[in-house]
This record gives sequence, structure tokens and C-alpha cells, in this order.
Amino acid sequence: MEALLKSCYGDCKHLAISNCSLKSSYHTLTTPKFYVYYADDNQPVQIVEENEDHQLVVSNPACAEVGFIKTDKCLFADNVQKCDCVLYSTTKLFFVEIKWSSAGGRNAKRIKAVEQLAATIESFQESGVDCKDYEAGAIICFKRKDVYPTRASSNSQKAIFLEKYGVRLEEGNVIEF
Repeated sequence: MEALLKSCYGDCKHLAISNCSLKSSYHTLTTPKFYVYYADDNQPVQIVEENEDHQLVVSNPACAEVGFIKTDKCLFADNVQKCDCVLYSTTKLFFVEIKWSSAGGRNAKRIKAVEQLAATIESFQESGVDCKDYEAGAIICFKRKDVYPTRASSNSQKAIFLEKYGVRLEEGNVIEF
């Protein structure tokens, strides 16, 4: 998938303003667990240590190769609203949008997250990525202190998403490969 996406999109569009230690949109990890953090500060998501602040836990007990693509504020230009990152293996594919929740604002953020996830999936499909080749999920991730395994989003929205894209729409803060 990485080669296909590189040929369509290239690499990081924000090298001049990026604070990332690894200056690429694409990374491969084989660790049994890793952590994703989004600071909401005009920088892309990043992989952090367990003891650092993070919103998403990625469990990979078999230590399989997991591709990690920083999409928003990295692979795509500033004026394009896409999900924050994409994670994939040979059998699974996850589009992830991380949102900071605020009192009374979670529903509006959920609606925006669905739009960003859909825009990314559509862009990937236009570039030749067929989500039906994977066990695919679109994950809305709100910062939580407790473990919140992925679970279905609202039933109507979930059904629409599955029918239109072949992707399960879920909400949670843990992904398992």
C-alpha cells in the first residue's frame, strides 16, 4: 500500500514547519504495542512512549508489520481536511480521527470526524486502495483516561458508512492487529 500511496500523494507536504523527528508520512512498526498522540497544534500525529500523553493505543501482540501513515498535516496539504492517520497490516486497515472532547461539543466533533474519515477513504479509494481487501474500520478517537475498545458508532451512521465504503464506523481508543 505504501508504494501505491507514495506514487499518488508523494510524501510529507509540511517538512518546513514539521517538528517530527522522522520526516516522512510513512512508518512501519513491529512493536507489540505503541501509542499515538495528537496535540492539535498544527502538527501531525506522532508515535510516543507509553508514559507520555496519548489518545490511541495500538496493540500488536504478534509483532506484525503495521504501517503508520500520518495523513492530516503531513501527507495532505493544509487546505484538505482528512483523518489524522491510517494504520494497516496485510489484513487490517484503520482510518483514525482523533478529537479533543469538550463539554457539550462531542456531537459536533463526531460529525466533523465522520466527514474527515469519509474524505480520506474516498481519496484512498480514488487512488486504488480497495477497503474491501481488508478488515477495515474508521475509528473516531476521543481522549479518555480509561480503556475504550473500539465499538460501533451510532447505528444509522454505521450502516450508511458500511454500505457506502465497506468500512465499519467505530469509536474507541484501542486498536488491535
